[in-house]
Amino acid sequence: MRKRRVAALIGALLALALALLGCSATRLLAGPPAATVTPTRTPRPTWTAAAPSVVVATPTLDVTRFPGVVLPTAAPPTPVILVPGAGQTIFLPQPVGAPAVQTVVVIIVTATPVPTPTPTLGPFVVPVRPTATPTPGPPTPTPLPTATPLPPVFVVTKEKANVRQGPGVVYPVVTQLEAGTKVTVVGRNQAGDWWKICCVNGADVWISDALVQVEGPLWTVAEVVDIPPTPVPPPTVGPSPTPAPTATTAWTFRVESMEEFPLGMDLFRIDTVIYNGAVPLWGYRLRIRNVALGQEWISGESQAAGWDWTIVQWPDDGLVVANAGVECPNPVRKGLRCVRSNLKWDSYKANLPGGTGPWEVTVIDRAGNPLSATLQFHTNPGNPKWYYVVFRR
Repeated sequence: MRKRRVAALIGALLALALALLGCSATRLLAGPPAATVTPTRTPRPTWTAAAPSVVVATPTLDVTRFPGVVLPTAAPPTPVILVPGAGQTIFLPQPVGAPAVQTVVVIIVTATPVPTPTPTLGPFVVPVRPTATPTPGPPTPTPLPTATPLPPVFVVTKEKANVRQGPGVVYPVVTQLEAGTKVTVVGRNQAGDWWKICCVNGADVWISDALVQVEGPLWTVAEVVDIPPTPVPPPTVGPSPTPAPTATTAWTFRVESMEEFPLGMDLFRIDTVIYNGAVPLWGYRLRIRNVALGQEWISGESQAAGWDWTIVQWPDDGLVVANAGVECPNPVRKGLRCVRSNLKWDSYKANLPGGTGPWEVTVIDRAGNPLSATLQFHTNPGNPKWYYVVFRR
């Protein structure tokens, strides 16, 4: 029985030894185990009670820095109020002979509100209402300057002068004006050599520019378009020019005026103006026919380069006119009168005396087509005259 127990104990020891050898071999084959890192926390500081042998010194005060100050041994009954910027020093109560303790100072900061200023009542001021800024609109147009009215135009007679019913000597004489008579001008003819004046015997009449002196802005005088028709004179015993027929719309040119002047030679002469109411026209001709002989002649062409001036009344000073083309357009010498033309013809070119007649004159174009009514003139060898006719288109 004892042997069995010993044998069992020995067997158990062997088994244990084998087990230990197996674990060692396994560890040798598996290699050393990996090291495990355990984080270490920093320990909090702890208060260690002072040993009974430690003595806390009694607080002292530096009297050089704080003269006359005594350390408090107890908390103040009321909180200490700190004034910003005052540089106050805080003294902590410290019981004499008591052990050292941790002291906590609590500073309570209280914001002191800024007092609201109380407005001072003053005199009542009515608030000014803001002025509304006007919205810019379109620019205001600058008013045009008011034209100063021009003075009227007058004519003053240089000598005793006839006034007629129309602008020409073919019109009847209404009356005569004494020299120095001043009359208002109300119009003019196209040629500008007759003035319509107001008023003689309650009516408008005409007076020749050669007999008056004009005063005022003559350029403001309007042209008269409703000129009285040329009157038909009663038949006379002596030879006289046949009056021009009344113009009709069928003709290109109508007779605007006609006059006769003394001629010192026994010739038939005619000076004409062929124009459009403003400027001379070129390229037109006259067909002249001697009724008694039954012969015809064609004049040269009318010119448009300018006017040919003829003196029909000499100046009162008795002196000659040096240059009719210069003095006639703007006569300044008293008594001087001229007429203008751009086409002339006389019977001297046909070697015929002026007493052989009557004569017929018609305006034609280059093809020979008549452009005006035919005018007839009766000549008298005992009193030769030349004729001045204005044809207007």
